[in-house]
Amino acid sequence: MTSDLAIKLAYELIEEAKVDLQAARELLKQKFFHKAVFESQQCVEKAMKATLACEGLTQVYEHDVGALFAAEVITHAPQDWVEELRNVFRDTSWLMEQYTATRYPAIRARTVVSPRKSYREDEAKDAIRTAELALNTIEKYIQQVTGKKNKST
Repeated sequence: MTSDLAIKLAYELIEEAKVDLQAARELLKQKFFHKAVFESQQCVEKAMKATLACEGLTQVYEHDVGALFAAEVITHAPQDWVEELRNVFRDTSWLMEQYTATRYPAIRARTVVSPRKSYREDEAKDAIRTAELALNTIEKYIQQVTGKKNKST
């Protein structure tokens, strides 16, 4: 049984994920493609952390939580949710890897690679679509497994 406090945390994480998704959309309009990808990644990270909170894992501080999501959420999910959650995991794997690459210039193959110059509009749009689908699926999943609607909005 998950505590009411953990469930409240899950829904707060969902609300923050929605803010990240809105930020990604705005950044896309401004043609800051790397920042749109980053905010999309943040959306998915927070949504996955919301599912982890429903499993009682409320103190997760790493940024790529995909493996933990697979191990702790998918393996414990009701059977009718397993395939949808696996799809979220598969569809978001690229996005979860972008946490650092979208934020910091780096030296690669004897050249400086800048996030600002590394992402294209189509990648940003794809990241946003992926985040939208993941967030929608995860929010419905949390509502079903907790038996509660989001009351924080």
